[in-house]
Amino acid sequence: MDSDVAAPSILVVEDDALVRMVLCDALADLGFRVEPTGSATEALERLGQLQGRVDAAILDVGLPDRTGDILAAELRASRADLPIVIATGYEDETLRAQFRGDPLVRFFGKPYVSADIAAELKLLGVRDPGGPTAAEA
Repeated sequence: MDSDVAAPSILVVEDDALVRMVLCDALADLGFRVEPTGSATEALERLGQLQGRVDAAILDVGLPDRTGDILAAELRASRADLPIVIATGYEDETLRAQFRGDPLVRFFGKPYVSADIAAELKLLGVRDPGGPTAAEA
């Protein structure tokens, strides 16, 4: 990887501390810079602090202060170009239908597998940071 090019930055929004830690570690092992948050409110604050220096967001559906689909819509309103992966442990066609016309929103089933997450990010146009391949997260 070219040392003059910063690794892509991923905003992770996951309320379960252990799951967040495992996911963030897996992304870091893949070479991404990670911005971990535990709530929608914290994620929106962090996005504002980073002033556009976030390349993608991974959101849990079940957050303590609002659902992941509402957060995705809020993120989309402030950053129309932000690729978003919504992670869910269940199949919800209504949830998927909300974003069907948005090519920058994808869905990812839990449990997290780091190679699969990297593939989803690549499908959204997020540059591969060129880090080592991590094991399952």
